[in-house]
Amino acid sequence: MLTTTLNLDPVAPQTARFPPEAFDMLARLAENHLGMDFHKRRHDRLFLMISKRVKATFKQNIIDYLSFLETHPNHPEWIEIEQILTIQKTEFFRESSQIKFFEETILPEIKHRKYRDGDFKIRAWSCGCSTGEEAYTLSILFHQKFLPSTEWDVRILASDVHQNALEIGKNAQYTEESLHNVTREKRLNYFKNTGENYCVVEPLKEMIHFRKINLISDRYPIKTKFSVIFCRNLLIYMTPFWQNTILNRLRNYLEPGGYLLLGHSEYLADKKDFQLTKFNAFQSPIC
Repeated sequence: MLTTTLNLDPVAPQTARFPPEAFDMLARLAENHLGMDFHKRRHDRLFLMISKRVKATFKQNIIDYLSFLETHPNHPEWIEIEQILTIQKTEFFRESSQIKFFEETILPEIKHRKYRDGDFKIRAWSCGCSTGEEAYTLSILFHQKFLPSTEWDVRILASDVHQNALEIGKNAQYTEESLHNVTREKRLNYFKNTGENYCVVEPLKEMIHFRKINLISDRYPIKTKFSVIFCRNLLIYMTPFWQNTILNRLRNYLEPGGYLLLGHSEYLADKKDFQLTKFNAFQSPIC
């Protein structure tokens, strides 16, 4: 069984503006619906954002609003609260040292092993993909290493709980500022300048399937095994129970020799099942 200890520097709780009952209710909702540890978020900012939703939904007060959410778990308003509670910070080629290790060490190992075994199917999963920058980063690296050769079948699942973020990813248009980590060569090869934004080219878009998946759900709508799973900077906001539960589930979705990559702040304490650990990249046993 996998266990994880995360190196955290959480912002100290600022609960002065939250009535105690509202604080407890929101903490319970955040954990039950998203697995989140509400104590690791800036409560003053959340209070202001939730107060806007109280007004927008014509609720009497924050207690009334949270009670409504608690008794209507499938209401569309949950889309709004998910957007408030989840962190949507991402960028292309984020955590460059790990990405470089992935590009220069992991991908060649996967290609060699797959080619040796006559297995030309590559499946990758970007968990907590947010607005899609990580998934498209992976698609660029896979395209460089495996495509456009027709013998390789490469697909990427990009999942998040935030539907609006997924729609941005599907749209695949990004500002010039968001491409600051993308080299000029990659911009020319993999993006089309529309004048206002940069649109990801079709071969990369065709490689990725965006899907809403809540990682604390009882079942994931996934039947495949993955060569690579990226789950970076997501678990740090979750409770220890859900950190361990999700890591154990993800481990079961790795194919033999598959890789699990965590964020730089996340630490996998129990590495006994893995054959390689470097830059927070963990390889499952090769059978």
